[in-house]
Amino acid sequence: MKLARARSLATTVVLWGYFIGAFVAGYWLAFVVAGLLLGRRGLAWGLGSYSRGFFALLGFLVPRLRLDVPHRRDLRRTCGTVVVCNHISFLDPLLLLSLLPRTITIVRPDFFRVPIFGWLLRGAGFLGPDLFAEGQPWVERVARHLRARGNLLVFPEGTRSRDGGLAQFKKGAFYLARVLAAPVLVLRVRGTNHLFAPGRLIFDTSATEPVEVRRLAAISAADAGAETTHELAQRVRGLYEATGTRPSC
Repeated sequence: MKLARARSLATTVVLWGYFIGAFVAGYWLAFVVAGLLLGRRGLAWGLGSYSRGFFALLGFLVPRLRLDVPHRRDLRRTCGTVVVCNHISFLDPLLLLSLLPRTITIVRPDFFRVPIFGWLLRGAGFLGPDLFAEGQPWVERVARHLRARGNLLVFPEGTRSRDGGLAQFKKGAFYLARVLAAPVLVLRVRGTNHLFAPGRLIFDTSATEPVEVRRLAAISAADAGAETTHELAQRVRGLYEATGTRPSC
């Protein structure tokens, strides 16, 4: 037991060291160069490669951890799409940013206040949770990103589930998909909450459940537009429930 905890602590120190230290030590320069050469597209590439580096290091430190993503190549070809996913761990956005190209998402407002890192998030086009309170300009900004073949990742629950179940959906992502005539890709993650549970700062390297990403459905823009926002949200929720994702307590 003591050995397992010591291994978890050591792994946590190295991973947090990468997450914070590698950026401060010089990875920020790669972001700057990519941003100067390619603009927002370059910054999005930098964040994606940063996330891929994190999971490569995680796989090295926890060799028995299995990352099960059967549609990895298809995910890399995703473009102009509103991607929705359940949310069970802090690792979820990092994992999906490592798999999806040119993807922006909605982050907590305090992330934007972190020196340099917050600037990079804004520069890459990431959004705050007040997206729908700011009016039409935000919608137009997302529309431009989708037209440029970028993706928008949204966790419709709005926060991490504490028990692994499915919380009530906020309907902003489904509203955007309808208004902007965008296709919807429905993903499901499992296992990240066993590795890095909500409310904890230490990784559990003794977790045996694989980390899975599954594609539940790809809803065309025409099909999404033919339904009301409520109907589309309920349709997506039904996909999760049909695969055994229970409602949150």
